Amino acid sequence: MWKKVAVSVSILVVLCVGGALVYLQIHAGAPPHIDASKRELWQSEGYNYILEMDGKDVIVYNYTKDSLLPFGYGRIDKDGIIYIDKLHGNPLLNIMLWKTAPMGQFQNGTLTEETGDVKRYKKIAELPKVKVNAFTKDPVQNFETFWQIFDERFSLFGIAQVDWKQVYDEYRPKVTKQTSEEELRLLFKEMIGKLNDGHTMIFSGLTSTLSREKGEREKLYADNAKPMRKNILDYLRGPLQSRLNERIQYGKTEDGIGYIALNGFGEFDMKEIDRALADAAKDLAGNRGIVIDLRFNGGGTDAFALAVANRFADKKQLAFSKHARSGGYEQFFAPTPIYIKPQGESIPADKIVVMTSQVTASAAEIATMSLREIDRVTVIGETTRGIHSDAMMNILPNEWILFLSAEQYMAADGKVYERIGLKPDEEVLIRKEDIQAGNDPVLARAVELLKS
Repeated sequence: MWKKVAVSVSILVVLCVGGALVYLQIHAGAPPHIDASKRELWQSEGYNYILEMDGKDVIVYNYTKDSLLPFGYGRIDKDGIIYIDKLHGNPLLNIMLWKTAPMGQFQNGTLTEETGDVKRYKKIAELPKVKVNAFTKDPVQNFETFWQIFDERFSLFGIAQVDWKQVYDEYRPKVTKQTSEEELRLLFKEMIGKLNDGHTMIFSGLTSTLSREKGEREKLYADNAKPMRKNILDYLRGPLQSRLNERIQYGKTEDGIGYIALNGFGEFDMKEIDRALADAAKDLAGNRGIVIDLRFNGGGTDAFALAVANRFADKKQLAFSKHARSGGYEQFFAPTPIYIKPQGESIPADKIVVMTSQVTASAAEIATMSLREIDRVTVIGETTRGIHSDAMMNILPNEWILFLSAEQYMAADGKVYERIGLKPDEEVLIRKEDIQAGNDPVLARAVELLKS
């Protein structure tokens, strides 16, 4: 439900002193008024969400067996699509990180997302009666809620091989009423560090605390992104065309091979995405083949990833499936199949080469998972990062935002590649000496494959 999120956030805040307080108050998330005469309550199956709505406005709650807290406030449009406009509280997070996001189209207990995924809700008469139903900085209550969210919803305990109940026994004695916020954050960091999960993280104010750190190959790309992108231009004819703030860039080689770089899928507006892809389809018409570069793409939304794959699809076919927990750590609902199919202006190509790296993660892996099911596609480069589940959003009693993996994704072959990553058809590495010499052996090999 909650889309893929970047695994690191850099934020710069500049506010004039005189207007800062008023500015922050305006951007603080606050609940809308729900008309009591039209009020409905819906509880999700497999996810810890409750919707309070009146046909116009909506409040989204997190719940566990002992807690119930509102974390998102939004509206419902005329088509029944729920949009979350603001997160509870935290004005700086709302200003700098959050932007309006669609949950999906809601109708009679069914929430249909843009990917085609369907989530079920059951109608309830009242909000649950729980121990924690108000925001508080109490360290003990925050610890209990934090641990419980994972215990009830985290989907990868088996893959992570972590005994979460043993983690409770180890860390609960370390938390008292006197535990400071920073001490609590560091304890949480140790706990999620055991999970080593790329979609598990905590935002405390504007501080991000990650479960999984960058690998060496990711650091190579981060440290050399500028010269690597410059080297790519040497293989192309003229400058790149850019759309969606450089999330999509494209051009052609001298001999008519198309190149499209998908640098990030962090865009929610499907109309804007479709317009950008339509431009690319028009400008890349008449090429001999297409190179799709996902090497710099750390993720975004699955809907964006599937929209790309649909432009290359020849027929409707299974891309992947996913499911959430139905009970215990290894109990899951039946998987929901997700398909790709021809949609929108196609980007024609007899042969397609997809380039991946260790940076290729999250929704970029969903794009890889989908594209590789197309017969004309060859994947080269490196094994992807292995981070697939949507990042499920939660709020703690102290108003910290928590993300975690609450699903398992299965590729079309039925296998789960979480932590493993998607292996290319042909491994081609780029090394620091290649970058310094102005070469891109991965792109060179892609062009060679398409020429042949």
